[in-house]
Amino acid sequence: MSEPQDKQAQRNQAVLNALGGPPLQPSWPAAPGQPLNQEAYPAAVPGNPFVKHADRGRWPLVVWVFLDALLALVLAIVLQFGLLAVFIAINNLSTQAQIQDLQNDPVFTLLASPTLGISFALMAALRVRWLRKLPWSWFNLNRHKLLATVGWGVAAGFAFLIVNALTSFLFQQAGSVPDQSEQIAGPFKNAAGWQIALLGVFIVLIGPFLEEFFFRGYAFRAFQQRFGPVWGVVLSGALFSVPHALSITEGFLGLLVPIFFGGMILAYVYYRTGNLWSAVIAHAINNFIGFLGLLILLQQ
Repeated sequence: MSEPQDKQAQRNQAVLNALGGPPLQPSWPAAPGQPLNQEAYPAAVPGNPFVKHADRGRWPLVVWVFLDALLALVLAIVLQFGLLAVFIAINNLSTQAQIQDLQNDPVFTLLASPTLGISFALMAALRVRWLRKLPWSWFNLNRHKLLATVGWGVAAGFAFLIVNALTSFLFQQAGSVPDQSEQIAGPFKNAAGWQIALLGVFIVLIGPFLEEFFFRGYAFRAFQQRFGPVWGVVLSGALFSVPHALSITEGFLGLLVPIFFGGMILAYVYYRTGNLWSAVIAHAINNFIGFLGLLILLQQ
């Protein structure tokens, strides 16, 4: 190579370095006749759990989040109606009063309660893993910095409790008092000990995992990749609060606003640690204290 050519090559390389290096090549070919409208995402970068993976979808994931949340609600309703039909058939219920009385049946409530969380988790897995062909690691359920994850999760759990208590107090002073505890406790006032224990397992362990899988593992990541972490925290917190309106009949603002702030705390700790278990731990701590309050209510 002559000296002018060598200098030109050096200048070209300097320009490429200033622009971030040579352009990435896509890891899959575009379908015949179709433009490749997704950027080529690099492989996982050590220390960066939120790196984008190669995504073959035509539209960004964020486009599907609200639709998937709505579909999860529909699926939960279908599952609950199916469960209702099974109970009617097994118990030979024939009157409207008998059917309505299932609302006070602890067994029916225990079986119906997980349907919403299961539906959300299924929609997240369906969209991310099976439709978009993204790896399970996309959800960041891992042992990455496990000790720090637990520590941040505990700290976020207590932060959730403090924010929840303060905002709930303010709304109670304004007259917005949610009846969530009464709605949950109703079917279990005369329940057996094992039924109350199973309710605790769902509230403290199963529920937080299923909800975090969708709202932080899927929704926050989709929002964060499209709009950045700040809007990811805000939007996922808002979306997280909406389904909780189904558990009350009054005091909506007194429940949804504290949950909105709590959802933002959960999204932040997930982003801070890069491990979804931190949000699950924080969520479980908040629900554990809520379950203790429920036990006190059941003793009255």
